[in-house]
Amino acid sequence: MKSYFLAPIASRDAAIAALTAALLGQSETWLLKDAAGDVMAYFYVAEPDATTADRMVVADISGRHYNCDADVVAVLQKLKAELGGEIANDA
Repeated sequence: MKSYFLAPIASRDAAIAALTAALLGQSETWLLKDAAGDVMAYFYVAEPDATTADRMVVADISGRHYNCDADVVAVLQKLKAELGGEIANDA
């Protein structure tokens, strides 16, 4: 598994609304699926804690779709246009 992050996010409510609009008909945890319905990535809003100072949208890419970064980043770019922040990964 690998992860992408969109941070910092000012408002949890705005992030939830943006995720719900981008990934229609879903709520926490939001799923990005391929054409066959297989889950490519899991999206959620992470709050600041002992390991991170920022609220962020996290996208964990499924191991079966490890090389589908472009699809995940495309969703994060849509969210970035609405929420701000910067996109990074755990590499």
